[in-house]
Amino acid sequence: MKQNVEEIIIKIKKRRKALGMTQVQMAKLCGIKQSNYSRFESGKQMPSLDTLLSILDVLGMDIHLTPVDYTVYDVMDRDEIVCIVELDRSRKNIKFNKIKKDGIGQPFSGNRLNLERFYSFLKDRCYEDGRADLDRILEKANLTSNNPYEFIKLSHGVTYEDTFWIKLHDEKIKWKDVKLI
Repeated sequence: MKQNVEEIIIKIKKRRKALGMTQVQMAKLCGIKQSNYSRFESGKQMPSLDTLLSILDVLGMDIHLTPVDYTVYDVMDRDEIVCIVELDRSRKNIKFNKIKKDGIGQPFSGNRLNLERFYSFLKDRCYEDGRADLDRILEKANLTSNNPYEFIKLSHGVTYEDTFWIKLHDEKIKWKDVKLI
């Protein structure tokens, strides 16, 4: 039993770190004290079943401790993660983990967080569909359509208008690598 508990802790800690989250952020998103979360990760205390399910939900893991088949986007404001968005491969299920509180520094403020809202955010960061030279732009980018999910992988959604941008969670890039000016 002790070996199983240690394996659970290792998998959860590894997933948390892969998502770039701190223990403080995890505790806040799970609605528990940071000290309790820390004791869990150090193996000193096991959480209740409800808390464990909450931890798995925040990490996008199922009860078998395997990550669900999701694409994880880090929505950034310069070098700060403001929201982690998980989108399943079918693009039907989406989950928002706000790291920064609602306000001017959070592009996903409010409660209406759904696939349409995320798609609109991405689409606003692509070239306009009616643009006269769009075919040439797409050709240079080796794209066949102005698909926001694909275009974001190249452009990171950087615009002149703000400091928000998007990266895949496993990308090791910084604001200085993508900013326009």
